[in-house]
Amino acid sequence: MLSATTAVLRNCVRCNAAALGGVAARLKHTLPDMPYDYGALEPYISAEIMQLHHSKHHQAYVNNLNIAEEKLAEAEAKGDVSAMIALQPALRFNGGGHINHSIFWQNLSKDGGEPSGTCLY
Repeated sequence: MLSATTAVLRNCVRCNAAALGGVAARLKHTLPDMPYDYGALEPYISAEIMQLHHSKHHQAYVNNLNIAEEKLAEAEAKGDVSAMIALQPALRFNGGGHINHSIFWQNLSKDGGEPSGTCLY
């Protein structure tokens, strides 16, 4: 699982690093493809719930993160520090939701399994 998580984080960092090149270089965040079919976790989680969670809930984080980053770019171009500060909660919330869900999809498995490594409890 660590390698999948690392890949997700590297992709997010790559997108953000490219965005530092200026407004024209900014890349939009996208909803990652599911690593398995929506119905792969049935009967534990229904295909309908997985589809809704991925295509609606996670997609909302992606859309709102892109909107917040566009507004941030506009505020940076204008030198509007107040707007840049005001956008921080939206960037944190939606960016965190996007990253957390990207990791979440990788952590689910149709094959089940037991935790590995040292338990924290």
